[in-house]
Order: sequence, then structure tokens, then C-alpha cells
Amino acid sequence: MPTRSPARIALVGTIVVTALVVTGCSQNDPAPDHDGQAWLDRMSSELSDAHGQGGAGGRLTVGDDGRAFAGAAQSSVSPGSYDVLAVCRSTATVRISVRAFTSTKDGEGEDLHPGKTLAARDVPCGATARLPITVDRRADGIELDAETSDRSGRALWSAQITRRGWQPDLDRMG
Repeated sequence: MPTRSPARIALVGTIVVTALVVTGCSQNDPAPDHDGQAWLDRMSSELSDAHGQGGAGGRLTVGDDGRAFAGAAQSSVSPGSYDVLAVCRSTATVRISVRAFTSTKDGEGEDLHPGKTLAARDVPCGATARLPITVDRRADGIELDAETSDRSGRALWSAQITRRGWQPDLDRMG
């Protein structure tokens, strides 16, 4: 996976469960249609753990570099062991990567420095994948990234950071 500069990581801070940050997008990028937004809302709700650490999701948008990518950084993750539950839709597979990061402040804001990859997996759409991670106390947060080779602009993803071993009610997800 190509390395991105810290400036391309678009969000630092607490991410509301359904918040989305897409790198390389413009104001003309389409928002998920009603059905897509309903799916995103349902997945973030169904996969969320009340004692988890939040998550992210949205549409994978083709950027100037030709990659269909979305990513979010979350600085509120406490050190410990977690599972990242990930799902996708409207494509064959989405690669989900979870990386630790550290941050430094300068006069103009905060720069993120990507660190160790905690987990990465190709998620077949239509299935729920579990990526076990351990967040070290030296990490300032984690970055959730999603990428696909599908350039249609329809692919959606959702990833939630849950307690290790937590099980969503998959029967309700249908």
C-alpha cells in the first residue's frame, strides 16, 4: 500500500460512529444514495459495541492518484486489545488496514506519523471480518483505511473497534 503524507490523513480526534473522511475527494463526489446511507447507518449501529472505541465508514472514492480509498484517524483509542469488525458492499472485496500512529504538534496544527500496521485483511463484501489488534500505550491513536481496486465509486465500507471477542447480533443484520 502506498505511503501517504501526514497531511492526507483528514481527521484527528474522536470520530462519531458514522463519521467519514475520504482522502482525495472533491465537493462533486457523490454522497451515498438513500439505500447506501441506510446500509451505512445500519452497519455502524449493528457492529458498534457500547464499550468499544468507535469506528468509521463510507464510500470509497477514486482520488487523483487513481486509488479508490477512504481513511479515518481516531485519537481517542485507549491502549488495549480490541477487534475491528469490518464489512463492505457494492464490490467484491475491500482491503481494510489498521495502523497505529503518533502525532506531533507544530505551529500550524498536528501532523500524524503512521506507525506499525496492527492488522490488514481483504474483506469479501457480504461477510463480516474480524481483525484483532493491540493498541500500544505509545500510540496516539489508530488509522482505519479501506481500499479497493473497484473504480466504480459505489463501494461502501464500515469498520467498528469493539472489545476483544464481542459478538454483534448477526441474525438481526440479515
